[in-house]
Formats: sequence, C-alpha cells, structure tokens
Amino acid sequence: MSPHPRRRIVTRPEPFPGGRRRPRPWAARFGLVVGAVLLALGATACAAAFDPTGPCTADGSAPGAYPDLEAAIPKAFRGAPAGELDSGRACTPTGLGTLAGHGLKELRFAGGTWTTGTQSGVSLAVFATADGSPLDPAWVAEYYEAGALNGKNVSAVDKSDVPVTATITGRRLDVLNGDSYQSVVVWARDGRVAIALIGDFIQEIQTKAAHDLVVRAAVDAFKP
Repeated sequence: MSPHPRRRIVTRPEPFPGGRRRPRPWAARFGLVVGAVLLALGATACAAAFDPTGPCTADGSAPGAYPDLEAAIPKAFRGAPAGELDSGRACTPTGLGTLAGHGLKELRFAGGTWTTGTQSGVSLAVFATADGSPLDPAWVAEYYEAGALNGKNVSAVDKSDVPVTATITGRRLDVLNGDSYQSVVVWARDGRVAIALIGDFIQEIQTKAAHDLVVRAAVDAFKP
C-alpha cells in the first residue's frame, strides 16, 4: 500500500482535555498529554475500585485486569522492562471520545510505560473491542488527531503513513507540543490496534532525527 502524501496542519492554541486532566483515564495514560511530560499516569483511574468483570458502567484500569491484553505488550523497550503495566476498559462518552461516534460501546486496552528522560517517555499499548471483533486503526488515529488538534500548546500536527513491517503500514501523527516532540504510530496487529506513543523533551533529545530513532525503536519493540 503506497503512503498518502504528508499533511501539515497548523492548529490554534485551544484547550485540550488531557491538559486539564479531565476524567479520561486511558486517554490520559496513553494519549497526547499537553504539558512537559507525555506519559503522566492519570490519577483518575482508581485501581482499588475498578472491577473489570460484568457490564461496563465506568472507565477504569488496574494491573492484571485483562492479562491477555497485557501479554500483547512488549516485554522490553531498549532492553528495559516497563515501569508501569496495566489494562482496563472505557465505555463512557468521555472515555471513548470520537470512538463513540463509530458505534463503539466498550474499548479494552493494555499498556506499558517507559521513562526515557526527566521529561521524556514511551508508551506501548494495544486496544481491542470487548467482543473480539476487529478494531479499525483509522478510528484510533482519528481519536489522537482530534486531541492533538485541540492541544493548548500544540503549534503543528503532521500526518503521514509509515511502514511498520514489509506488509503493514501504520498511521503516524507528529506533534510539536510546546518544548517537546510527540509522536503516535497506530497500526492493525492480530485483530487489535497497536499503538506506540513517544514524547521527547527537546532539551533532552536535541534533534528531530534523534526523536525519529526513538519512534522507530518503539514501533520495532512489537516485533517478535
């Protein structure tokens, strides 16, 4: 599949829900967070009260909630295990965001986070439907794009298609968010959607080329 032409979107400095830390647990954990640190662990998901069984009535996450999804997260990134690993689900309009507009009623997810600097980090995640039906990666990319376009400190969003493997193409969003490079790569994987999220503080990473190497390493971490 040939890549689409690269598009650059200049955005207005509008509020982004993640930056205000509204109750959006899984998005705050794995999404583009306005601020210096991309991977701030959201305090809105109360692990002690979260019950992953039965009908979904509230968003939440906890370590071990969905072991099969957690098993799909790479065991290491650049030789180190994840600093945090958990899983959960979202079913509220706030939690699902633009995904609700596609008729999705419940989203399940798992993700691991790695701290790569004082204000830099990587998150590797998988999203899946509750009934196991395939999830369209374009919907997930749309969700992240919607968040980025409303980013408070976002000055530009670049969209492109990138090769994940010889036969799989992913969608990449590159965001200049204040003093950090932030990137999201989304692609289909085993009936689920794999996501690599990378945030690099410019003073720590120095160049966009160095950031791109981290993005490539994050995507490659999913390879067997």
